Amino acid sequence: MGRRLVMLGLLGLLPLLAVPALASAPEPLTPARRVVLYEAYELAAALQPWDRVAGISTYAKENDLLQRLWPNLAGLATPGSGFVVNVEALLALQTDLVVTWSRKPEALEFLRRQGIQVLAIYPESIADLVQVLGQLGQVLDRQDRAALVAATMQQHLAAVARYRQERLAGEPAPRVVWLWGKPTTINGNRGVTADLIRIAGGRNLGEHLPDLNRDISMEEMVALDPEVVLIWGSAVYTPETLYTDPKWQSISAVKNRRLVKLPRQSTWSPRVVDLAWLMLQTFYPGAVSPAEVAAQLDAYYRAVFGIPWPGWSP
Repeated sequence: MGRRLVMLGLLGLLPLLAVPALASAPEPLTPARRVVLYEAYELAAALQPWDRVAGISTYAKENDLLQRLWPNLAGLATPGSGFVVNVEALLALQTDLVVTWSRKPEALEFLRRQGIQVLAIYPESIADLVQVLGQLGQVLDRQDRAALVAATMQQHLAAVARYRQERLAGEPAPRVVWLWGKPTTINGNRGVTADLIRIAGGRNLGEHLPDLNRDISMEEMVALDPEVVLIWGSAVYTPETLYTDPKWQSISAVKNRRLVKLPRQSTWSPRVVDLAWLMLQTFYPGAVSPAEVAAQLDAYYRAVFGIPWPGWSP
């Protein structure tokens, strides 16, 4: 009998859709003994839940952080992903909780009808990430660890904001856009990325857009005239794509070669602290000590992940 697959979404649409944050199970969450992580596996890894996880997303097997952290990652079952769930493989694991995203309510309801508890998430802010950490701590029976990780993450993000406020107070905030899968899809005033731009002292040129992201015209982009362009790490294009595109030549970030492709890592992760420091360095080149940033991140990684900071991910 062929395997049944439930389609939960399309990878290419991930950054383009605005969906409700933190849609969760209607019943209170209870500790689970056999958990499948389709999403939030970097957040979960910081809680060291090795004895509670029965399966993990196919994509997690390729995750550079999990490859360093997770014992026997290669041996974990992979019953699909948050995009495509292999129902038979999932049911065979006899899981009592699935962590996934809230894109497809009908798929979530199907899982619940199988008697599986569902934690469905879509964090749209740093505050949401902290809330998800608390929920993961609850279902993985790691409440104390979750509280520690959340507090440490918030303390280090506050350190980035203090660095900007205290040491770079006289510097004007650069005009910034974050680009998603298309070079004309910019971040709006919602989302973890919008929070990170604010923390690092950038002026988000999508702040007037009440969306996670929105496609704009090239004429609008030229009128915005960003001084710094941040490119999503999983985008298929590079800074060189835009440096050589005639339509971009009048934009300040291109003239001054201030386009940066970010590391290919999740923003639903404690690694948002890496991104905040990288943004600060990008927004204020030469004004931030790389040695101090490395020391801060090394201390952070040791506290949250139990490993040294490996440097910027590719």
